[in-house]
Amino acid sequence: MKSVTEVKLNTGDILYREGDPNDCAYVIETGEILLYNEVNGERVECERRGAGSILGETSVLTGQPRAVTVEAISPCIAYRISAEDILTRLEALDPILRACFDTTVDFVTRFFGQDKEEQTPFAPSTLHNAHKLIEKFRFELDIEKGLDQGEFSLVFQPIIELANNRMVGFEALMRWCHPRLGNIPPDRFILVAEEMGSIGRLTDYALQQACMVLQHIRTKSSHESDLFASVNISGVDMARDNFSESLKQVLDKNDLDPKNLKLELTETALLPNVKNTTENFEQIRHLGCGISIDDFGTGYSNLVYLKSLPLTAIKIDRAFTNDVRTNPFSRGIIKMLVGLGSDLNVDIVAEGLESKEDVKVVHDLGCRFAQGYYFSAPVSESEIIKKSMLGI
Repeated sequence: MKSVTEVKLNTGDILYREGDPNDCAYVIETGEILLYNEVNGERVECERRGAGSILGETSVLTGQPRAVTVEAISPCIAYRISAEDILTRLEALDPILRACFDTTVDFVTRFFGQDKEEQTPFAPSTLHNAHKLIEKFRFELDIEKGLDQGEFSLVFQPIIELANNRMVGFEALMRWCHPRLGNIPPDRFILVAEEMGSIGRLTDYALQQACMVLQHIRTKSSHESDLFASVNISGVDMARDNFSESLKQVLDKNDLDPKNLKLELTETALLPNVKNTTENFEQIRHLGCGISIDDFGTGYSNLVYLKSLPLTAIKIDRAFTNDVRTNPFSRGIIKMLVGLGSDLNVDIVAEGLESKEDVKVVHDLGCRFAQGYYFSAPVSESEIIKKSMLGI
């Protein structure tokens, strides 16, 4: 079940009734709703709520059935948040959780203290930064819709072996052409997808498309059997049930050897629950896929990762390669990682190379693999197939 779904109500529609199960809460984007009880056959109005308010949270947190009936008194748009999602957030003290507690306390205080003869009070929103949260809900729904309607695509950047300038693989990079907002940068929609829940679908799409392209290349040129595809995955994917099994199904579907697929994970994604991440990675390594840390050096660089995780490659971030000719510190970091990679039998890939001079320095430091605009910008499927045929 999706963690967030959109709900549209007309005036007079009932969102839920007193006594209903506590399976979700709602955040109102537009419109106004009324909370009331039925007492001896008569309606007793509790309060009205409008845009930015959250409701249904009390029964979720207490585990009790709905305490009131909720009716739209004007056309409304609301976002449904599953009880499971709210309870998962319980440990994190994020805005939704804070709103749940604030709204509950505020409602109980005013409901039991109000004069029943006065007009039904209007409850102000207790959802902190409601507009930002609602924007994330919209964005999450747009991601889901975009996947269904083919708005996402992949481009491919070659990974080069520096000794002979031969393309040995490619990194698959996701792009999103939003029908209203245009091209949206990956660092924007990936963060929302990780937080709101759609990252699994994005990862599955990227894996399937990248493997399909790799199989197309193998079909057209049998001598490219060692070419690999590198796909970015999220730390959230590592906690997914049966992720390694779904990975195996994608490989089997495209008749690929697991060694032809490499998974890239950022350092920051490794931080939560390192033990659990290690266990999941072990299953993937047992399958035979490669595993690398992407953008190494920009997050919380920790040599414990190199010891505890079954890595096959480290990708050095462009922050160190961009000034490798002029910055002794950057050269020292790259030289250290190359030596460490050699001792641990871990490949080192330099990212972000944009000039011939940078390539020479990195190669002289002992780096075996590289990628960047000097070799090629990210290209379409047809272009990466052409490059594979030419061996560049």
